[in-house]
Parts: sequence; structure tokens; C-alpha cells
Amino acid sequence: MQDSYIGDIGDYGKYGLLRAVCAESLTLAVNWYRTAPVQTAKQNDGKYTGYLSMPQLYREYDPALFDALHKIVNQESDRRIERLEKEGLFQAVCFSDVISVDRTAWHRKALERTQGAAVVFLDPDNGLETARMHRTGGASEKHVMWAELRDYYARRQNVILYQHRPQMTSKEKCIDGVIAFQENYLMADCVKLLEFPKYTNRFYFMFLYREYEPAFTRICSSMAQKWGANGFCREIYK
Repeated sequence: MQDSYIGDIGDYGKYGLLRAVCAESLTLAVNWYRTAPVQTAKQNDGKYTGYLSMPQLYREYDPALFDALHKIVNQESDRRIERLEKEGLFQAVCFSDVISVDRTAWHRKALERTQGAAVVFLDPDNGLETARMHRTGGASEKHVMWAELRDYYARRQNVILYQHRPQMTSKEKCIDGVIAFQENYLMADCVKLLEFPKYTNRFYFMFLYREYEPAFTRICSSMAQKWGANGFCREIYK
């Protein structure tokens, strides 16, 4: 997650999901997997904020959330994680330290900060490390390592993972890669999956303990119903 992403159309749906989790009275912790921005000539990340100028099309999904993001992005031009947290759009314990060179120490600190929450949301730039990255140790700060996600789940926390579909990778291959991680490595009790396909495919994988499945069934149903108009959000069954 980078400050420049705040309020992007992908974030609109992301915060809507976190608000739905809180509406189920589930305690929530967020690890932003914060990275320092690297500017390039082709830097387009976070550019999709035009929806905030089209309330007739987008405000209906969550009016209070829409208005808050419009204020942060269009009125204040203050796209920072700290500003978002200050708005109080969802009740959560947040860990926003930038991923450091000493990743082991950073991860340990993140675990300490997020302990005790029923649900932990992980928000990397790209998503889960690939199987090849796992084998070679090639994961970057833009990825969640397999062992990191497992550490949260192993202490009986439900985990929501943000997954971005890489360019030149099909939607099906992207999903199958995470499902293979689940089936061969994590083996969570159950998994649920939401997709937000505006401009690019964004997925939210939910690795759950069995006793939380009813609550997340309600969350996914609510999101698909409330945010499903015009193909903004859909549940995928695997």
C-alpha cells in the first residue's frame, strides 16, 4: 500500500469491505504492508479517482464512504494513510510502518500490533508471493510472504488478503495460484473470494476458521448485493 493509492476506485471497494466486516461486530486489524513510492515514467498507480466526480454513478454503493473519500482526495488533496485512518471510516487497529530491510523484525512488530483481532486484513501492493518467489526467496516488499500470512492464521485469526491481478496474467491463473497456496500450504478451514473488476481485477481472499464462516457468508452476500450493481463487485465460488 502506498499513500498515492488512497481514494483510488479500488480503495473505494476495499474500504467498503472493511466496513462490512466491522458491521458484523468482528474485531479488525489492518496491516497496510506500506511501501515507499517509487516514481517511474509510467507510474499510473492510484490514478483512478475520476469516479469521485461522478456521484450519480458511484455514490449509491456507500454514500458516507464516498463523501469522505471525495473530501480527502478532491477537497483536501491529502492522500495519506494517516489521513484515512483519522477519518474513522472503519474501526480497526492499524499497522502502518513501512516495510524495512529487516523484514523479520518488521513482521514481528506487525504481529505484535495486530494480535487479538478476529480478522486481519493484509494490503500489499501486488498480493501474495508466487510459488516461484516462495521457492527462490524472491518476494519483494510488494508481496505478502506465505509464511507471514500463515503466522496470522496459525494464531487463529481469520485473514483477508488483497490480491491484484498482474499484467499479462489471466484472471483464472491469478486465482488458481492463490488457491494452490491454500490447498498445498495454508489449508484453512474454508475460503471465500470477492472480485472487484473495475479497470483491473482486484480480489479479496478470505481464509477463515469454520466458526466464522456464517459471518463471512453474510458479509460476502451483503457486498455482492450492495456493491453488485454495474458489475462493481461479485462473489466467486471456488
